[in-house]
Amino acid sequence: MNSSMIKVTGMIIVIAVLLSACGLNGSFPGLLRPGKGTQADDAITPKMRADQQEKPQNLGHITVAAAAAVSEAELQQAVAKPVARPERDLGTTIASLGLLGQDGFWLETPLVESKVEGRVTYLENGTSINLRLIPSGAVAGSGSRISVAAMQVLGIPIVDLAELRVFIR
Repeated sequence: MNSSMIKVTGMIIVIAVLLSACGLNGSFPGLLRPGKGTQADDAITPKMRADQQEKPQNLGHITVAAAAAVSEAELQQAVAKPVARPERDLGTTIASLGLLGQDGFWLETPLVESKVEGRVTYLENGTSINLRLIPSGAVAGSGSRISVAAMQVLGIPIVDLAELRVFIR
């Protein structure tokens, strides 16, 4: 046997081993059964009956309903009433739903540099609410985030972006 024949035989053996290994791990499932996975794939993936499947549970994450729950006193305080002290108009912002883990009435916005009391008006329906303005640290014009409780009082659907006029007190 010459050396070229040994090389060819060795290459054939290596190719055969590689192809068989690829077929076993599912890299080329079409080689065994067109349109389906390998027999090994079918054996590994168990199928659960509908009566055995667990129902999803709340894993400690806050829900929209829990974040929107506020006391009657908080609600009365938030309802915008005329105040004796002057307000300063900071302009408008586009707000989306904020973090559900923070309860109460607040707007996180780049329009302020420190936490202050303020008021926002939802421009679509004219509803106003008193809330805490929290700096977002973002550049001006980048948008704001509002609490789910404030969105409910203002009548903003939680999936919408809302145009708000922001006032500082």
